[in-house]
Amino acid sequence: MSSQISLQDYFLTNYTKCSQSFSILSTPEFLSISSKTEFILILPINIFGFYCIVFHSPRYMKEFQWHLFHLQFWFLMLTVFYSLLTTPFQFYPAQVRCSIGLLHHLNISSQYQMCIVHFVYSGIATSVIALFENRHKHLVPSTDIFYRINNFHRILIGILNFSAGLTNSMPVLMQDESQELLKLKYLEVLPCPINLYFDSCSFAVVKKADIWSTLAYSSNLLIAIEIIFLVVHSYMYLRKSQLITTFSARTKQLQKAFFKAAIAQASAPIFVLVVPIFLLAYVYSTGAYLQGLINICILFIPANSVLSTASLLIFNAPYRNFLKQLLVSRTAPEVSSSRVAAISSV
Repeated sequence: MSSQISLQDYFLTNYTKCSQSFSILSTPEFLSISSKTEFILILPINIFGFYCIVFHSPRYMKEFQWHLFHLQFWFLMLTVFYSLLTTPFQFYPAQVRCSIGLLHHLNISSQYQMCIVHFVYSGIATSVIALFENRHKHLVPSTDIFYRINNFHRILIGILNFSAGLTNSMPVLMQDESQELLKLKYLEVLPCPINLYFDSCSFAVVKKADIWSTLAYSSNLLIAIEIIFLVVHSYMYLRKSQLITTFSARTKQLQKAFFKAAIAQASAPIFVLVVPIFLLAYVYSTGAYLQGLINICILFIPANSVLSTASLLIFNAPYRNFLKQLLVSRTAPEVSSSRVAAISSV
């Protein structure tokens, strides 16, 4: 692609020669309407999850429940931002996107909207680490060096982890390449995109190794190491605790239940991304431009909170029992008041 022509020139000349037709699934209107509909369907499920955490957590879950609440909150925020506020229209395999959500109508650029989403990802990473650190705290013995971590240390670690997650915004904020040239360069990969590509809302991200991308990758690696360490180290002591005869059977059962619930709520949303990852891998390997397929992949992301809520209800016995009672009470046959009156009068 010659850099001597402008993006507008390309749109008025080369783009007019494109013969590719797009289905309704490929349009911004489809993504916008579908994401809002998805939010309307997902929100009641999330509210029910919060209701269970707040009103149906027994006393022995008092501390654990707020970690569940914290993680559930950030997954809901991910749903809100992806389905309502940002709604990213991604021109994959080109690294260009246009946010068409509510924030677009407030004239907030797609560049800053990407940073806002990174803010949410930082919250998720921090809450996951806090959740497993809570389990870790109750499993390690007093002789372990990590037993000495106190509340001040936990707050400091939380702030550092949140800040580490925010470093993902740095490559986006600090890039100084011309958007005009970047978009023209990506047109070599994607010569005939949806015409929204040429709108001022579209933002191209440069992929290069520099100090900011290195900082972001290092921070992500650090967060991953923290999570893996807490999970593995907690699991080691969980197995050891099951052999301690001084622990009651109920204590051992609760320790296992809490650990399983933490694993489930943190990892279950990952499974919703399996399908889009395979689809995007296919697009990347073939170089095909399947905008409709990409839009559907975007719709998978807000569904994270649904699986998070489902795992919350399934793997925590108090919430699971409450849900069972709720379902049974709704399906149980009702005895008419007149029949009850007649029987009681006999």
